[in-house]
Amino acid sequence: MTRRRSAGELARLAVEASAVWLRDGLVGRLRSRPSPPRAMHYLATHRCNARCVMCGIWKEDGGREEELSPEALATVLGDRLFGSMEYVGISGGEPFVRDDLPELCRVVLRACPRLKRLSLTTNGLLTRRMAEALPEIAADLRAAGASLDVSVSVHGMGETLDGIYGVDDAFAKTERTIALLEELRDVGSLSFSMNCVLLADNLGSVRELRGWAGRRGVHLSFVVGEHRLRFRTEGLDGAFASGPVEDEMISFLREIADDPAESAVAAAKYREIADMLEGRRERTLSCYYAMGGLLLGHDGTLYYCSHSREIGSCLERPAAEIFLDRGNLDYRRRELLRSECRHCPPYTRTRWEIERDLPRTLAGMAARKLRRPRRG
Repeated sequence: MTRRRSAGELARLAVEASAVWLRDGLVGRLRSRPSPPRAMHYLATHRCNARCVMCGIWKEDGGREEELSPEALATVLGDRLFGSMEYVGISGGEPFVRDDLPELCRVVLRACPRLKRLSLTTNGLLTRRMAEALPEIAADLRAAGASLDVSVSVHGMGETLDGIYGVDDAFAKTERTIALLEELRDVGSLSFSMNCVLLADNLGSVRELRGWAGRRGVHLSFVVGEHRLRFRTEGLDGAFASGPVEDEMISFLREIADDPAESAVAAAKYREIADMLEGRRERTLSCYYAMGGLLLGHDGTLYYCSHSREIGSCLERPAAEIFLDRGNLDYRRRELLRSECRHCPPYTRTRWEIERDLPRTLAGMAARKLRRPRRG
């Protein structure tokens, strides 16, 4: 059950959201250079213990040798570019294949004194390793005044997930991880949610998955499977929805967008994705990468976002110098913001993104409340 916020908390959130909207929605448009990054996605590894049908990262060799050690990561994050970070997400590959993940998180904490939240995205197959690492990571974050969130990728139930992951008993292993996270959530160590990538192989079972998550009281977010260079998706076309299957996916997105059980924020995301897939509009919802985010690769390579080309190696040049390089900024402005961003479906709706879209967010909440039938 969602905890009711006090009047004081709501007032503080309103002030913070208004400040974000003014800074990023109005003042930000007048800046010739991007604001100092406040959000980072760090790919801790390209190694993975799954064999997903929509991802080819697991086929790579030599990933361990290329990974930044905690000491190398500390050197990279010591650059001034990372001093304003408030939100850091760590994924992979599968981040829990790294036995030094708690130390990596401590490096992030030391380098980012303004950190508010650290998020870990996992396939949920390594329950024992997660049980060992998560309490340690959560305790470090609590001591620093930051919070921990875990997102578990669950792309289907039973044999559907086993087939997508290419791993026997994948769903049973994921269920054990969900039980572990429920225990840690209940003692206040972390928050967690689930995410599902919509694919050709799971569209027939996503409603069952949504019902299962709902009965457990766990938020489940849906995203559209798409080709991404960093996931090595060349030759994997059959995994992604197209033709009549894409029509079915659009129908599902509109169905959950109209469901009163979904929040106004989630409904707006699903409605926008459906409209974009049908060619009705370009993207209008904000993106934290465009607002002031970046992506750091497992080997120290820097990107503006998950669709960006490589803009430089932090092992060869200072990160701030790369990020603010005139040629890179020209690429960011002309190719990413003016072209790629317009056709990139929203993947997240983070607090920062929601605050940036404050007027639209409030209008959506009000309209949804008015449409909700009265009880009694």
